[in-house]
Amino acid sequence: MTLKIEKVAVLGTGVMGGQIAAHLSNAGIPSYAFDMTQEIAEKGIAASTSLKPSPYYNPKTVELITPCNYDDHLDKIAEADWVIEVIAERLDWKHGLYKKIIPRMKKSAILTSNTSGLQVSDLVAEMPEDVQKRFFITHFFNPPRYMKLVELVPGEKSDPKVMKSMAGFLEDVLGKGVVWAKDTPNFVANRIGVYGMMLTLKLAQQKRLSVPEVDALTGTIIGHPKSATFRTADVVGLDTLAFVSNTAYEKCTDDEERELFKVPPYLMQMIQNKWLGQKTKKGFYHKVDKKTILALNLEPMEFEPQQKRRFDAVRVAKGEMYLPGKLKALVKNDDVAGTFLWQLLSGILRYSANRIPEAADDIVNIDNAMRWGFGWELGPFETWDALGVAVTVKRMKQEGQKVPAWVQEMLEKGIDSFYCYDGIQKTYYDVRTGKMEPKPTHSLSTDFQLIKKSGGLIKKSWSASLLDLGDGIAAVETHSILQPVMNPIDGSIIQMYADAVDWVQENGYKGLVIATEATHFSAGANLNMILEAAQREDWEAIEEMSKAMQDALQKLRFAPFPVVAAPHGMALGGGYETIGAVDRIVAAAELYTGLVEVGVGLIPGGGGNLRMLLNQTDKLAKARTGPFPIAQKAFEVIAFARVSSSAKEAVALGYLTKADKIVVNGDHRVAVAKQEALAMADRYTAPEMRTDIILPGPGGYLAFEGTIMNMVKAHQISPHDAKIAGKLAYVLTGGKKGGPLSPVDEQYLLDIEREAFVSLVGEPKSQDRIAYMLKKGKPLRN
Repeated sequence: MTLKIEKVAVLGTGVMGGQIAAHLSNAGIPSYAFDMTQEIAEKGIAASTSLKPSPYYNPKTVELITPCNYDDHLDKIAEADWVIEVIAERLDWKHGLYKKIIPRMKKSAILTSNTSGLQVSDLVAEMPEDVQKRFFITHFFNPPRYMKLVELVPGEKSDPKVMKSMAGFLEDVLGKGVVWAKDTPNFVANRIGVYGMMLTLKLAQQKRLSVPEVDALTGTIIGHPKSATFRTADVVGLDTLAFVSNTAYEKCTDDEERELFKVPPYLMQMIQNKWLGQKTKKGFYHKVDKKTILALNLEPMEFEPQQKRRFDAVRVAKGEMYLPGKLKALVKNDDVAGTFLWQLLSGILRYSANRIPEAADDIVNIDNAMRWGFGWELGPFETWDALGVAVTVKRMKQEGQKVPAWVQEMLEKGIDSFYCYDGIQKTYYDVRTGKMEPKPTHSLSTDFQLIKKSGGLIKKSWSASLLDLGDGIAAVETHSILQPVMNPIDGSIIQMYADAVDWVQENGYKGLVIATEATHFSAGANLNMILEAAQREDWEAIEEMSKAMQDALQKLRFAPFPVVAAPHGMALGGGYETIGAVDRIVAAAELYTGLVEVGVGLIPGGGGNLRMLLNQTDKLAKARTGPFPIAQKAFEVIAFARVSSSAKEAVALGYLTKADKIVVNGDHRVAVAKQEALAMADRYTAPEMRTDIILPGPGGYLAFEGTIMNMVKAHQISPHDAKIAGKLAYVLTGGKKGGPLSPVDEQYLLDIEREAFVSLVGEPKSQDRIAYMLKKGKPLRN
């Protein structure tokens, strides 16, 4: 059951309080944001609007937040269905605040704390018993908009039904991932995450690894965030890291690794020096200027230039396509990197296992906590499965490491993995029952891997699969074989789009969904393929690539059944061209979409110009602006490679329409897309080819050309930028056939788009831009 919360009182407008209020506004929920004075409250909310990255999907929703103070507005507490306390970690302050607001709360209101360091048992010490039933911890991770994790921590008297309802609200309305934690110091994620960081610090010193070397080994190569260890510490703040670590040391007196949490002398010295990380511009790294970032040498405690070092373990791991293979390759190697990572990972695995049942009841909550709270690609037990439980336990024993008893018992029962598939569903090893149990899943979650294992695979190619979602709805799942994270579009994906339309029609299905389980929907076309063809001067092949994509996407557009795309993360270039071609988009709120081809010296070549023109035409239809503003709006978005910072901004930019849907919990997008396809199927009529597109034509092109030339003269853009802009303006104004009295059709626009695209691929400076982007990951201005 999802709790109905119509208004919230947020107590505290500091960095976390302001951002929690902001995220409530993202979900359309108004809040009262309280602080000690009106000035503090207003400044706190104002500060939230200038944070980077923004805590708002749309800055205008700040209007849903009303700054308040306790002296003048305390009666407003009675309007709140949920009161969340987000003040400083002082127990006496929290007790004083609770005494002030509890008499004003309505009897059904829920009261929670966002504390990260205090326990429920201490917080409720002076609280009426009836309120204790409606009190627990809701620990959001910073920043609340972007970090999926919320830890729910009950007290002895917390009502399980109330907490379950709150969990539903957090998941369904705020898009969070809920972890059920115990009332222990640092809960789950910080307890294990900070253990891993402190173990890293210790091993780095033992093995004389430098700060940059450790970050190279503990980032994306092992499925952890790019910021790795020391950069993460700098972002979090070394004082915060020391505080959380010291909390574990002081309060976890029975912890088998307690001594590891003792803050090392060099970290204490850094804190005394005010080298606190990013907020003081000095920590483990020191940014001298835009080009120079020095790293701290832990021995003399001096900053020095970063040195790159090659490790054999990393070389071998980079030859593996997927994370499990990389992890195995790393820990098997006996060089310093391999032994460091083995000791680090084996320590984290054992420590995580020992937190059951102390910090959490099961492995699922621990894995979710580390994936959602620390950004790990695999949680500890998923990592253990990837490395092989039996083989790693054998190695641990050989090295004298103490393996948790329940893990050994699991192996003795003949169960050699923490997660499994029983032919119907995913299962996990439940320490409480000593056997495999069904893994809890949300009713709106869709698991493509489970569908495949359950007989739902219809067809598979290199980078795409056609699946049966049930109820007469099929799905194209994309999964790039070469770049599984960025998920670029290749020939096999384009072919699967075309094949899927035929299959759905031939088999009498009702509709089609397009989605992926990759980190990003798609970062665009495969630039390597385009560059290689250009270097061969195979212009025919490049034209065929462009036409194949245009044709496949038009086939999706005119399919005799509804097609719904369910994008999330990045949907750039060809990624947007795909979702822009379908009937309806069900987007995750965190959608970063845009036509960014100008960044590599090109213009959209898969129908993107057409999609933007049609969207702007429909958007401006009521205003009756004439054709030039339509081309102008499209030009402003495409020429400046505007990328949305959220799905809501994508609507404002014209990438999405008001008919499209936005879901805050990205895990639900495929199920909602399926529901949309079913709802549209009953009375579905395919769109007709547009032959009535009015664009400004040659006159409009001359206006663009004048502006472009002025920008070149003012040194705002380069001559090659001008060439790209000119080609784009030619397409968006309708080429030679366009004009206020000369409507053009879709196919004509696709033809001139393709011609312009191929001609720009042939430009040496565009090829230089493509090569630079592939090598450096950022645009070249030449």
